[in-house]
Amino acid sequence: MTPGGLARTTGSDGTYEFLGLEAQQYQVQAQKAGYTTNTKSVNVLAGQATSGDIHLTPEKKDAEITITPSSLNFGTTQEEMSVTVTNNGNTETEWTLELGSNSWLSANPKAGRIGSNKTQSIVFSVNRDKLGETKSVVVNLSAFGNSFPISVSCSPKGEKKTEMSVSPTTLDFGDTAQEQTLEIKNTGEVNLDWKIKGITSDCITVSESEGTVAPAGKKVVQVKLDRSKMTGDLNTSFIVSDGTKEEPVTLKAVKAKATLSISPKKLDFGEELAELVLNIGNTGNAELSWSITNVSDECLSVSTTSGKVPAQGSSEVTVKLNRSIMPQTLNATITVSDGVQEEKVAVTAVKGSITDGIVIPEGMYVYYKFDDDFNDATENAIHGFGSNSPTFVEGVAAGSKAVKFNRTNNSSFVVAKPIIDSRDMTISFWGKDFGDGNIFYMVSSHQNGPMFTLSMKEGALKFIVTLYNNGYQYAKSGTFMHPTLTDGKWHHVALTSDFNKTTYATITTNLYVDGQLVDVVTEDANPFSEAESSGNSYGSGTKFIMGGSIKLSNSNTLNGTNMAVDNFRVYDTRRLSAAEIKSIYDAKQ
Repeated sequence: MTPGGLARTTGSDGTYEFLGLEAQQYQVQAQKAGYTTNTKSVNVLAGQATSGDIHLTPEKKDAEITITPSSLNFGTTQEEMSVTVTNNGNTETEWTLELGSNSWLSANPKAGRIGSNKTQSIVFSVNRDKLGETKSVVVNLSAFGNSFPISVSCSPKGEKKTEMSVSPTTLDFGDTAQEQTLEIKNTGEVNLDWKIKGITSDCITVSESEGTVAPAGKKVVQVKLDRSKMTGDLNTSFIVSDGTKEEPVTLKAVKAKATLSISPKKLDFGEELAELVLNIGNTGNAELSWSITNVSDECLSVSTTSGKVPAQGSSEVTVKLNRSIMPQTLNATITVSDGVQEEKVAVTAVKGSITDGIVIPEGMYVYYKFDDDFNDATENAIHGFGSNSPTFVEGVAAGSKAVKFNRTNNSSFVVAKPIIDSRDMTISFWGKDFGDGNIFYMVSSHQNGPMFTLSMKEGALKFIVTLYNNGYQYAKSGTFMHPTLTDGKWHHVALTSDFNKTTYATITTNLYVDGQLVDVVTEDANPFSEAESSGNSYGSGTKFIMGGSIKLSNSNTLNGTNMAVDNFRVYDTRRLSAAEIKSIYDAKQ
């Protein structure tokens, strides 16, 4: 009993008594040989007798028998071999050994009693005079209601026998192999009957599971691994047996897996770049499925958001930066995942000047790159729009775009401001697929008539400024002389024009083609009055239109053409020098 450490032995009726105890709770434990010990809590109250009945149950009797070794091979020479019987149970048991009809085999002793936690030896003997051939039998030891098998093999003296060898004894499939070979040889003097047993993994199969090998012969077995059934790395084994000898074969394999690799880990667009490439690699040995799960800023876009990469392969994703909507300083992330692993790519950029990377930005009023939009690339943001669905095609520079007009659709590009009515200006653009008809014009603030028209007639460019000359003198007005522009190639065209500066009361316009000055034309205009109603004044406009048809008068309409235009820019305060125009041409801007 605790606390107190008191002990009592019960009477024959099982009663016990502790006197003079203090009032508290006690733990009373009852023990008896052959019974399971039991404990009970008893609360003792002051001045009262307290009972504490404890029930004991008999221990379960069990004999746990083990036999080592459980297999005996006498070969052709051994005459005696022994096994050890161990009783790991809690009770003594009787045992008997049944040898069956195997007269060539004897054992001593063949029966007995074995106590708890005790061992006994049984000596087996063979009489080869009673053995005409190799025998492999199983005898049974019976104890405590159970049967325990012992395998016994023996061969006659001098008998011809098989001799099995298996190689290799370890098959390593690594992380890619799906098939290995196993060689079973018979170096003995009689036929070898072999069998493969103990395959426990359903991802392993063999071409043959049993067979016969002649003396000095061999058999090659294909061992196959179905990697689709692997749930993880493989470490298993099976047995090759000839009935007497058992050779274990170990099989190992690493489950193929994909490994996500991203480079670079940082994309820095700096102040000018608008496009960078992200490499998504797979350094593993299985196909990789990836997806871009997050792009943290709307100014970034990616060419594709998911894909597959073969083992040891890579894919490219183009990341584009829309500088028109980016913050002054960009610190963003792109997250790439393979479903298990995530990689984050840091993306940085600085807004910089809007004209960074543009040659001759000084004095530039508008600049339309037509890179999939009609926006003005300068800080003036005088954006235009497409009418009747002009399209975008490959531009003059690699990776750039241009606007393409369609005569049938009468498509056009419109700017709702008069961007070319300056008295001292430069107009610069690239074009191809020119044909006779309208190129661009401005709508006059007087009765919405056409002015500042650039067109082509019989393959030659014609630039006419005033309302009067466009309406009444178009046919009589001269054209520029210049190299061929209708050869289907890109050509750079620049016009530098002034009114009343080079020559009094005269509009003087210089034409540059592909960076070279090729011609000059003049046009008279009224220098005394800017009254729009005169029609012969320089005038001003309300909007600019490129492409489509134009009605010059009731009797003269110029059709639209199928031309393409790229990098249209206007300088509204100065005429560029020949060297500056050559710089624009060389830069393909």
